[in-house]
Amino acid sequence: MRLNKKNIIITCSCIFFGIAAFGFKAQQDLPKDTSISFEQGETLTYIAGYSVFEAGQAVVHLDKKLHDVNGKNCYKVDVHGKSIGMFGMGMKIRDLWQSYFDPETILPVQFNRDILEGGYTLEEKIDFDQANGKAKVEWKKKDKPEIHNEEYEMSPGSFDVISGYYLLRTLDYEQYAKGDTINMNTFWENKGYDFDIIYLGVEKCHTKFGRIESYVLSPIMPENQLFSGTHPIKFWVSKDVNRIPLKIQAELIVGAVNVDLVRYKGLKQKLKKTKS
Repeated sequence: MRLNKKNIIITCSCIFFGIAAFGFKAQQDLPKDTSISFEQGETLTYIAGYSVFEAGQAVVHLDKKLHDVNGKNCYKVDVHGKSIGMFGMGMKIRDLWQSYFDPETILPVQFNRDILEGGYTLEEKIDFDQANGKAKVEWKKKDKPEIHNEEYEMSPGSFDVISGYYLLRTLDYEQYAKGDTINMNTFWENKGYDFDIIYLGVEKCHTKFGRIESYVLSPIMPENQLFSGTHPIKFWVSKDVNRIPLKIQAELIVGAVNVDLVRYKGLKQKLKKTKS
């Protein structure tokens, strides 16, 4: 398999958005750490890279205010993604993803995308009817006037990729044993997906801020010609009150793609590096 600039950038985006941000099914069965809450105003910046080259940047921002959406007070999270460096010259990506979700259940109320990826554009809004298991999707291409309205079945209690990212941060990983499997589900691009993630225990994650003690997770991937190894994708979540994803690593047939936290502000606590 050969990766060019275009599909390297797309792969980096898929890894960050599709793997770092899982949705969960049967939320009531997942152990939650009640001491974990999010600091409104928090901003996290990630850089995705292939080999020695930086390919993309994603900035995740939790708004300081609650927003009234469809009659519910919601957190608002904006994720701005863009291609950078030499890869940005080969394919321009400018994406804005938004999620409005319930502060207590983390269930999404609305999810929006405004996409520019090379010649591909999309404006999309998804309203989640959690009680009735419906997703109402409105979408259009930026260069065309037609607006499409569609409705899809989904499992009640489904998550979008951003709200799933935040729910991931609330789990009580101390309740898991190494090798345990976490079952997950998300609604994405007009359909629901099931995932299994293996809990791999605690490791010290190497970051630009030092070595930080972290929980390690790995999604079980279907057989494909892209990824390599027993646990081809791993991600590290800080073992502290912040519970922030620090790093994602994907082993590809032709090399590794890494997504690393490079800047943060507005955390509940400063990240603490370990002494050894």
